[in-house]
Amino acid sequence: MKRYLLTLGVLLLAGVASRPALADTFFLFGTNDSSSLPCSGVKPCAEVTVTTSGNQATFTVSSLLSGWVFDKFGFNFNGAGALSLFSSGGEVSSPSLDTGGGNEDGWGSFTDTFNTGKNGGSDGGDCVVTLGVPGAGCTFTFTLQDSLPGTLNVSSFEISSSGGTGSGDFAGHMASNSKSGFAGDPLPSGTSPVPEPSSLMLLGTGALTLAGVIRRRFGR
Repeated sequence: MKRYLLTLGVLLLAGVASRPALADTFFLFGTNDSSSLPCSGVKPCAEVTVTTSGNQATFTVSSLLSGWVFDKFGFNFNGAGALSLFSSGGEVSSPSLDTGGGNEDGWGSFTDTFNTGKNGGSDGGDCVVTLGVPGAGCTFTFTLQDSLPGTLNVSSFEISSSGGTGSGDFAGHMASNSKSGFAGDPLPSGTSPVPEPSSLMLLGTGALTLAGVIRRRFGR
């Protein structure tokens, strides 16, 4: 039994070392520019979830403001390979990926920009948020593929803008029928990316199991 538990603990730790990151969720706020976005440092403008699998990463971006949609979304990538747009869906029209990057006013510059192809606020009528839950017209997804084999993880994108000196790791331009502005995920100065909760939980479970077995086996 002890030998079985010891093996289980080792396998759990090995699984953490080899498995890709699962997913992480971020919120975008309209606090770093002079726009008229109806959100603040407390009320978020949008929700972003990054999910990784192998050499692919999928972004799911949802507006949390009725009538407001994204026309572009900026992010950073520090992987060794080159990204390409694998697929996209949802609230998009002729989407494209600009790997030359761009500037998101108030949030700094980003290495890559996903363009939804939407014409700002004139396309925002389908976005209806009810009790904080966005409808289908508020959400778009896009999947990126790294040119190199291997494993992408969320931390490959959790990078501060402007080469590490900016104020956010994700930002985008949102528009309604008459107003527009930039929303981003604010990072406190000097922060560094951390493993997402799912990996930390699995790591902790494996470590505790292994420690308990070792204590019982050799502590007598």
